[in-house]
Amino acid sequence: MSSTLTRWIDWLERRAKPKAKATYRRPLIEAARAWRHALRRTRVIGVTGSAGKTTTKELIHAALAGHGHCVKSSDSNNQLYDAARLLLSSAPWTRFCVQEIGATTPGKFEPMIALLKPQIAVVTNVGTDHLKAFRTQEAVAVEKMKLVSSLPADGIAVLNADDPLVAAMALHCRARIVTYGLGSGAQFRAELVTDRWPDRLALRIHHGGMAVLAQTRLLAGYQASNVLAAVATACSLGVPLDEAVQAVSRHEPMLGRMSVYQSARGATLIRDDWKAPDWSILKAVQYMADARAARKVIVIGTISDSGGRPNLYRDAVTAAVAAADRVLLVGPRAAAALRRLSAVGGDKLLAFDLARDAAQWLGGFVRAGDLVLLKGSNNADHLARLALALDQDVGCWRSQCPRVVICDRCRLIGAPAAP
Repeated sequence: MSSTLTRWIDWLERRAKPKAKATYRRPLIEAARAWRHALRRTRVIGVTGSAGKTTTKELIHAALAGHGHCVKSSDSNNQLYDAARLLLSSAPWTRFCVQEIGATTPGKFEPMIALLKPQIAVVTNVGTDHLKAFRTQEAVAVEKMKLVSSLPADGIAVLNADDPLVAAMALHCRARIVTYGLGSGAQFRAELVTDRWPDRLALRIHHGGMAVLAQTRLLAGYQASNVLAAVATACSLGVPLDEAVQAVSRHEPMLGRMSVYQSARGATLIRDDWKAPDWSILKAVQYMADARAARKVIVIGTISDSGGRPNLYRDAVTAAVAAADRVLLVGPRAAAALRRLSAVGGDKLLAFDLARDAAQWLGGFVRAGDLVLLKGSNNADHLARLALALDQDVGCWRSQCPRVVICDRCRLIGAPAAP
């Protein structure tokens, strides 16, 4: 479709009220359904998983972009309307179309699969995200398996061999299976070289008798799986291994997903403030424990999904106190948490019900050489403001904000708004 149409859609999204959006979105989805038939030469790639799908999608795009016109879904936009928009932005000569596919409740996959008709499926993992809706990990796997089982016989399923629930999806797939992982049985296998700050993630990728070093811009060893998924996908679509590795190695972390903010004060902030599901909390804290820095500060906001672990918050705080010089609890329940956990943290542990107060304390404490981790959920905490306030005036300190955009990209960041 024309770029004029996509610009018009963007204008509507920015300007239209919710009722108006509901009115025009359905016709656009139907238009995308019709337009999909014109994309006969386009290979549609669906990327799903409980975690890592946005980064994996971005890395796949980076690896394929040099081998033909390639489009991708933006940010973490992974619902039906987002897929429709991506199809409408694709041209008949588009070679690759990469769409992230998400589901917060059962039954969300079928409409997206029917619209996209993907030929390639990439599954990162099956975790404990959205357990309130799905009840069990097995139920999550069943939903995500719908993408794999929908593939045509000449399609490709790229599966994480390290995750048993993902690997088992091969039994329900008629397409070609490509596996990746750290285990010896994977077709695309990697071994970690280093992931300890200030070094970035480096891994050696083995495939087909070749071994190529990927010196990435990413942080944390668990992101090796995302790199492997992208490389396996690109190579399965004809990209040479060394070229795929080189392309993904240049990619910077997604904002708020273990991304790096370098303050003018000389302090470094690692921002993992987009989502905070249960599996990610202890991994991020362990990363800080292993990091090399003069002083370390860990800021913990809202855990977005506990995964059914009743002591997760206590365990995270206990590990953070052992790893850092100061630990800040931020959010409306921070003071209550401090009272419960004071014996765990001692003088290292502080609590701030308001993000503004935490930012003021952080501004008076950090100095050159410090390493700070921001770990929270953007929708609940907007912890990005703690990083931005070190170097600019932040006017908005709302405790409750309906905007899902990350603060760096919000036009209201400088507009005064009291907690």
